[in-house]
Amino acid sequence: MTAAPATKGWCPTLLSPMQSGDGWLARVKPSAGVLSSAVARLIAGAARRYGNGHIDLTSRGNLQIRGLTPRSAEDFAETIIGAGLASADPSLEAVRNVMASPLGPDDPTAPFDSHAVARDIEAMLAGEPALWALPPKFCILVDGGGALPLRDLTADIMVRAHEGALAVHLDGGIRAALCAPSSLAGTVKALALAFLRLSAQRSETPRRMRALVMAVGEEAIFAEAGLAAVHAAAQSKSQAGNSIGLISLQHQPLSGFGVGLPFGRVEADALTRLANLAERYGDGSLRTTPWRAPLLTGITAADADRLADEVSALGLIADPTDPRLTIFACVGAPSCASATVDARGDAARLAAAIGVTRDQTLHVSGCGKSCAHRGSASLTLVGRDGRYDLIRNGSAIGRPSLTGLSIDQIEALLLSAKGPRP
Repeated sequence: MTAAPATKGWCPTLLSPMQSGDGWLARVKPSAGVLSSAVARLIAGAARRYGNGHIDLTSRGNLQIRGLTPRSAEDFAETIIGAGLASADPSLEAVRNVMASPLGPDDPTAPFDSHAVARDIEAMLAGEPALWALPPKFCILVDGGGALPLRDLTADIMVRAHEGALAVHLDGGIRAALCAPSSLAGTVKALALAFLRLSAQRSETPRRMRALVMAVGEEAIFAEAGLAAVHAAAQSKSQAGNSIGLISLQHQPLSGFGVGLPFGRVEADALTRLANLAERYGDGSLRTTPWRAPLLTGITAADADRLADEVSALGLIADPTDPRLTIFACVGAPSCASATVDARGDAARLAAAIGVTRDQTLHVSGCGKSCAHRGSASLTLVGRDGRYDLIRNGSAIGRPSLTGLSIDQIEALLLSAKGPRP
């Protein structure tokens, strides 16, 4: 039996690339998840010039560039920093992890501008070197609600609307500090500093807010930050709208258009052409999302069908019923040294063979690290020694009901469960 893959305690950044099976990989973190078409073309060109042209969109809305070498990773970083897309300080760049609702000021149904709040938090992080000691996976989420809320997502610190104010929550807790937009960055700062002080007092230093909440209780963290907290009822987990295809915005002549990336990947040439489409049909911007589906904005309903045809011609997804949208898959072997199965290739095979209904999800993980999807799925396949273990209605850490299956056996099993074709 092979050894379990090592789960890394950090994520790659632009200035701290990580070695993988297909070379080194580095991440670009767009501020508030917004890219101009020109910037998207710059990133695509640099990915092609310095890497292998494969670009993955992560669950934090970052662009992960693959196939770099130690030298080309330095050249790539210089290009990105020179364009003003990243900090030259490795410590700041490591903790600049702020996710925001993708539509921001373009969504009239959102109670606040998530992009403006996210940028305020990023500016606060840049001006507070003490926070550069935060763990590199520590993340702040700004959920503006509206047409594309982030209710299904969690982060170490979360900002959401609550009864006319902004509520700042801790992962693992049920309380929140209420504040106005003008004091939001200061509230987040106080809680992040409290996390560092209380974590330093523990014999085993917590690396995430949830672990600290479990260790000392959320009341102690709010008290350490000098903040009063109120009970904040959990919001519904249901997604308000679909993120693929035309996304109409209330009483607005222009809409958004979500583009699905098959298993989270876009090639550099396709990203360049997608940026061109954003200029031709929209306002010339792209928004990254935690659903691994970039958004084009400023789209008219009259152009939606033509845009969908051009998106599909790029090998990307414009149909919200496409079965690939309910399948999560990591890069797998040989791109990832931890994987022993071709997770992405096998996922594509299963999607083409059987499809997946909208109320079912399939997670194909190349190993037990579960990089592509942390939650449960209707079926989870975990690669081990070149075969798969199958887990029903659970995550990659669950107990498998079947082990050692080949992809042929899995396909036959799923086809059998689906029943005869008409």
